[in-house]
Amino acid sequence: MGTVEKLYDLSMVEMISGGDKSFIVKMIQLFIDTMPQNVSELKASLQQQNWEMLGKHAHKMKSTIDSMGIGSLKEDIRTIESSGKNKTNLEAMPGLVDKTAGIIDQCIQQLKNDYAL
Repeated sequence: MGTVEKLYDLSMVEMISGGDKSFIVKMIQLFIDTMPQNVSELKASLQQQNWEMLGKHAHKMKSTIDSMGIGSLKEDIRTIESSGKNKTNLEAMPGLVDKTAGIIDQCIQQLKNDYAL
């Protein structure tokens, strides 16, 4: 079995931390604790076709996705945000929200394994 590609890159968190390992672990724990709720809210907004809320939830998740270096979602979360806000490209939203939820879930698993949390 080959090595699983890391879905996150903590170089930004490491840079901010100034070498403080407990800060890095705190940031990871915060991600693990808060992202499932954010994903649930994103999915709920999609189900209710509440596009404005979908955009707001995507906006809220954007900085976390960026700071955790989840490159595979960098564009997608911005697409969800702007599509929700402008009510455009709505037929693409279910797929993008599913992809976002799946990758966040995988990231959480990887982080838990990598940092023994």
